[in-house]
Amino acid sequence: MHLSAGPQFLRYIELLSELTDGPRQDAASKLKYLMSSQPRRIAGCHLLLRGNRWMPVSVNKTLGANDRCSPSGAVISAFLLAVIEGDMIIGWMKNSAFSVQQPQPDGTLTPLDLTAAALASQADSADMKANKAGIIGVSSLIAARRIEEQNTGHLPSKLREAAFERATVQILDKLQGHSVVGVRLYDC
Repeated sequence: MHLSAGPQFLRYIELLSELTDGPRQDAASKLKYLMSSQPRRIAGCHLLLRGNRWMPVSVNKTLGANDRCSPSGAVISAFLLAVIEGDMIIGWMKNSAFSVQQPQPDGTLTPLDLTAAALASQADSADMKANKAGIIGVSSLIAARRIEEQNTGHLPSKLREAAFERATVQILDKLQGHSVVGVRLYDC
């Protein structure tokens, strides 16, 4: 989770200290109050890797062979989802994902591997059946790990971190009213 230490965050700290009504009120409940009092939105940022740089790309663009990261490389993209309160990114959603797809001779991309998603959709019912039989079901835990691993695109952490940094810039520019490619805001 990435937090901005800008003026908005400092204002959160000030408000937290002002909300002290008694010794029982802890910081978590104060923060929950503050977070629920602000409108919350989700920002989606679509990025494409070109060489070693992440470039914003329209959220409506269909990617193809011309979008390779290098002349003979794969098409590597990211769709990163940030939780927004006011004009600040307060965190990143777990379902942000990276994909690596190989171009096919006809110019289309290899389909995404949805094996982990299929496993996840069946995991809860498998665990419930196991629990009824007196066995501890772990299918949902395994499925969650596989989805988490798949969402990284098996990319190095430095490359993923660079994508989050670029998405942060794009999203904050959009929140400030600039015309930005690759970012869409969703009201919650």
